Amino acid sequence: MIKLELPVYWETRKNKLELMSLNWYGKANKFERNKIKKEYHKLIKIQLLKNKQKFKGKYQVTYRYFYQNSKSDLDNVVAVIAKFLNDGLKELGIIVDDSVKYLVNSQLIVDSCDKKNPRMEIEVKEIE
Repeated sequence: MIKLELPVYWETRKNKLELMSLNWYGKANKFERNKIKKEYHKLIKIQLLKNKQKFKGKYQVTYRYFYQNSKSDLDNVVAVIAKFLNDGLKELGIIVDDSVKYLVNSQLIVDSCDKKNPRMEIEVKEIE
């Protein structure tokens, strides 16, 4: 099992802190989206430097959301974080692919409010 934690707010252009959600994703231009995706990939790589696990088959992901604002939308946030995560895992060679052939289950959990450290705690498990 792989565990990591990713922020759900990120500094975008003009030093604005944005919730990484589909609302932001739809408004951002492709250059900004790509830049932030690369920054998330670096963060994932740093957290997984000591990871030696490679998943050869099916896997599942659990997302545990610690929100800052109770009006935020779980699906909108997980959609962006999941995209960045799965592309990063593929880029690092940890998973074969993130297609439905391999990623067979995702669980989304709203945990609690954390105004000081809103985040997504993630567990990735290979399914035997």
